[in-house]
Amino acid sequence: MGFKRKNPGNQSIRRQLTFYMGFFVVLPLCLALMLLNFYLQKVTTENKINNETNLLSQIRDNADQMIEVTNYATSMLMTNKNTLKNLRTLEQDGDSYEIYQAKRELSNDISNVESSVLNAVNGKVAILTKTGYVIGSYALSRTETDYEKEQWYQEVLKNGRKTTYSTGIGEIFQEMTIYDNVQKYLYMGREILDYSGKNLGVMLIRLSETNIWGKLAASMVTEEGGALYILDRNNNILMGYNEKYQKQLKELGEQESVKEISEKEIITGNLEDDFYYIAGELENASNKLVYLVPREIFLKENRKILQHILEMVLLVIGFTVCTMLYFSRRLARPLVEVAQTLEKAPNGMAVLEEPRGSFQEMSKFVSCYNQAGKKIEELLEKVERESRLKEKAHYEMLMSQISPHFIFNTVNSIRIMAIKEGQDRAGGNENTEKALEALGDILHAVYSNKNGMTTVGQETALLKAYVDIMQMRFGSSFQYYNVIPTELFYYEIPAFTMQPIVENAILHGVKGVTAGQIIVSAIEYENDFVISVFNNGNSADKKKIEDLLKGEKNQRAVTGIGLYNVNSRLKLLYGESYGLIYNEKVRNGFEIWVRLPKKITESEER
Repeated sequence: MGFKRKNPGNQSIRRQLTFYMGFFVVLPLCLALMLLNFYLQKVTTENKINNETNLLSQIRDNADQMIEVTNYATSMLMTNKNTLKNLRTLEQDGDSYEIYQAKRELSNDISNVESSVLNAVNGKVAILTKTGYVIGSYALSRTETDYEKEQWYQEVLKNGRKTTYSTGIGEIFQEMTIYDNVQKYLYMGREILDYSGKNLGVMLIRLSETNIWGKLAASMVTEEGGALYILDRNNNILMGYNEKYQKQLKELGEQESVKEISEKEIITGNLEDDFYYIAGELENASNKLVYLVPREIFLKENRKILQHILEMVLLVIGFTVCTMLYFSRRLARPLVEVAQTLEKAPNGMAVLEEPRGSFQEMSKFVSCYNQAGKKIEELLEKVERESRLKEKAHYEMLMSQISPHFIFNTVNSIRIMAIKEGQDRAGGNENTEKALEALGDILHAVYSNKNGMTTVGQETALLKAYVDIMQMRFGSSFQYYNVIPTELFYYEIPAFTMQPIVENAILHGVKGVTAGQIIVSAIEYENDFVISVFNNGNSADKKKIEDLLKGEKNQRAVTGIGLYNVNSRLKLLYGESYGLIYNEKVRNGFEIWVRLPKKITESEER
């Protein structure tokens, strides 16, 4: 067989593909990415700013609404006649019943307000009387704080009914056992005046951080960075979410745009430390809501980027597909010519010649194929010889005959059993009939098997008949259990595979053993299954196992087929990975595994 030598001018497929893909795909893609980079940076920044601005606006609206509801609820409580009456009573110092009753009524009024109007905003209220009592929904105690000297108290008195914001109010709530953690709340104070303008006490309010920020803050402030603040007019922190960036916060307070911010206005800007900020003023207070975040974190994640990247990927995929279609057609042409030559050749074997316009790889393929053609012819001859040997092994297996010694012993045992049953008229002939039926099943299985193959179910029935005869011969010295799942009964198995193994278990395992047991089970896997034959009788050493699996066949076997023949048949039919396996881990007893492929017999398929 000969072929044309390769053209020295041919280039490898890899080299040509690299050149074309680099020139027509990679280079244009790089240029496109450079242009897209500038465009995406601009779009990313704009979309991120708009998104974060909208989130901050929603947080501001939520905070304004909570403050408005709180002001409304506390105004109702402050102007309530019963509240004013009880506060006048508490101007007297002492422990009279009237004073106690006034404190209880104020506590009940506060509890009613918290459970109704303030329940939606999770607000808490306390009244600080002129005599130093702190009255809440669950507290009636005198404060230990010298509040009259505190700055926040003076500011509350100065602002009157107008809401005053201060973190110092948290000290009063800390004294009340049900309140804690000053850093997580927004604190407010309002002076309580009667109709004549006389001071009767101070209304203290606390709003939860969780309700003010809501779930929106978590989407703005991540573990990587970012912070939210509510600042007063002097840029003091009233409440914060992930409080840090103190240096940048101080710099932010010096920004003129932040100082002059107006209601409903939201401004954005940059700080010198490469930080970005968004700020807005609360409508119901002169406080500012501020969002601070490092620029690199601010621009890290953006849905618009993902959208443009997806568009870019789709563009690259479409371009690549078109390019590859062209080159694959060009590369496949020599392969198509070779395939057409093989299709026209008898049995798919032909002497190939190198196609025109092919590559170095195709030249090498043609050379190797022609060389392999000779080897294939040699292998076909070898396979044919092995096939004849395989058929011969099948024939020997089919022609195996039942041991005359076994037939003689079985018939003699049946004769003795029949005599005993004849003497015992009441016993009947059930045992004799059972023994004859079992012997008939075995003879039928031996002589009626035409193709040498059977099913697991039929093999199981044969085993039962054989065990019945052996139990008749040796008495009930052992018990036999078959727990093979019924779903395995339709799989193919060579005839008389299991009988020699069970026979070996009886004669060399449980014979002469008290309470002997033989258990036949199976496990199913993806492509094959394993049948286990275990007996709790005599153990076998490694040398004995080698004699059984590799030695000459056991001439005392019922069918003349020993473990060696069984193992050889399985390996010949299915390959070296199948056959008999001795379980060396069993110490008390003896176990043989039979590994078989999962095949359905032809009769079952039909």
